[in-house]
Amino acid sequence: MNLEGRGYTGKILYADLSEESFKVDTWDERIARLLLGGKGLGAWLLYKMTEPGLDPLAPEAPLIFATGPLTGTITPCSKFAVIGKSPATGTIDDSYSGGFFGPELKYSGYDAVVVTGRSEKPVVMVIVDGEARLEPAGDLWGLKTEEAEAKLSERFKGFKFAEIGPAGERMAKIASIFSSGRCAGRGGLGAVMGSKGLKAVAVKGSKPVRVADPERFERMAWIAFRSIRMSETTVRSLPRYGTANILLTINEAGALPTRNFQTGRFEGAEEISGEAFKRTLWKKDFACSLGCNIYCSKIAEFNGLTVDGPDYETIYALGSNLGLADREAICKANLLCDQYGIDSISTGVIIAFVMELYQRGMVSEKDLDGIRPLWGDKEAIISLTEKIGKGEGVGLALQEGVKRLSEKYPGSEGFAMHVKGLEMPAYEPRAAQGMGLCYAISERGACHLRAYTAGMELLGYGGGADPTSYDRSKVQLAIDRQDEKAVTDSSVLCFFTLYGMRLKEVYQMIVPCTGFNYGSVEEVKQLGARVITLTRLFNVREGFTRKDDTLPRRCLEEPLPEGPYRGQVTHLEPMLNEYYRIRGWDEEGIPTEETVKKTGLKDIL
Repeated sequence: MNLEGRGYTGKILYADLSEESFKVDTWDERIARLLLGGKGLGAWLLYKMTEPGLDPLAPEAPLIFATGPLTGTITPCSKFAVIGKSPATGTIDDSYSGGFFGPELKYSGYDAVVVTGRSEKPVVMVIVDGEARLEPAGDLWGLKTEEAEAKLSERFKGFKFAEIGPAGERMAKIASIFSSGRCAGRGGLGAVMGSKGLKAVAVKGSKPVRVADPERFERMAWIAFRSIRMSETTVRSLPRYGTANILLTINEAGALPTRNFQTGRFEGAEEISGEAFKRTLWKKDFACSLGCNIYCSKIAEFNGLTVDGPDYETIYALGSNLGLADREAICKANLLCDQYGIDSISTGVIIAFVMELYQRGMVSEKDLDGIRPLWGDKEAIISLTEKIGKGEGVGLALQEGVKRLSEKYPGSEGFAMHVKGLEMPAYEPRAAQGMGLCYAISERGACHLRAYTAGMELLGYGGGADPTSYDRSKVQLAIDRQDEKAVTDSSVLCFFTLYGMRLKEVYQMIVPCTGFNYGSVEEVKQLGARVITLTRLFNVREGFTRKDDTLPRRCLEEPLPEGPYRGQVTHLEPMLNEYYRIRGWDEEGIPTEETVKKTGLKDIL
């Protein structure tokens, strides 16, 4: 059955930059019903198109921009997904961004764009109502993200853009893809885009998005909006204080990573809280995506500078994790990350690792271009951020990430804070056992957004959960959150909508949108489990097994030194055993043949 008119365009654009050619193909209902779109569609395309062991920066490696059936509709907070093989980790990587690029891509006539090949000269891919072409981008190459988007806006009136900065051009492992100031940040997909000579994608469209049952769909979307407007978190906390509304609570719980995860409490937390930013630097609240009624995004202004954010993760990475309590310095470092096109979490964790190396006498100022990286030293932090962004001097080595950096310093592996090569986010896994499992089993490496148990463990959402438990119920909580997130990422919706609505509301919108006769919320949840198994199959094919589902030795062996959970380590192994068992994977974390068949993946792979 044709997908057009069911939340989809039914078309995928394949662009080969080496050949300067385009091909349009359809995709069928069977794939859409099993995997929905976004993350699921991207994972399927990547699996089918990628040979095992392929270099993520090779011309043949696909870079996929994908939408979901809810993208561009009247649903709350639709986004776009970028999927590829991560140059930082070698795993599958899916990253998401707000802005208006995603809906515009759908309006231009495509559910996804798959980019392969490599242009000899920098190019912009231009898509208008189904017609695609390449245009020279030599004048854009080398420009910072905001400069490039400003120039693109002059050249392509009324278009929406996704672009890379200088870090992506030189294929830095932590390079990101930006759109309207928002960022598909983690895993280095900006480097994949740069490896293809693709500076930007410009899209413009006028094709409407039609759904299967408009009347029911409108009613269900209204219920979803109402759910968001009934939550304390989405009505008060996020609109007022952004994602940083949780910082003081996380700090009080002893779970705010400080000085490279040496502890979970930061003495300067009050100075970098959402309340402090709101009182001093944040001048504007805004919604970053179509249909958003949360307005969690903030604009900071100081000393003639305007900065998008910072959000909680950036405040942790460039603040507490570096021992820095200076709001303006955090904003300045954040701005440099955005301008050069690098992931702020990875940047902060890299600098924290360097600071601990220096603290332990394993590196000297001479090794760091004369920079003395003391905890909380704002000049050192800004200088190192700029060197990483520019790829100058020591920045060339630092941009490779913590994992590769630690390999140069024997004995540092235990405090190299990454999983599978992706730097760790802002929740101390010794203070929240579920988050430890979530980091370990995330397909793209350390990620808080693949299974967010911290909401219940540390913030008390949904009735709360004991952060110290690591039994079957905690594992099931992680699985439930992981499946739920895979559904929203395949839809493609903003994670923060789940602070108001639940999977039930997503299900109620998907059915009238697509016309798929999913019989229950549980069936949609099983769709999420199917997508997770698919991403696992990709990683297994790349050689990842149980040995990679682990945490830094600091988390597993060094007890927390202070806070309510003082003395705790992460009890990962028993949780892993139970996780594999429930998922239907073997002891090495490989999905069994029975599980692959049961999920329906065998027929489509």
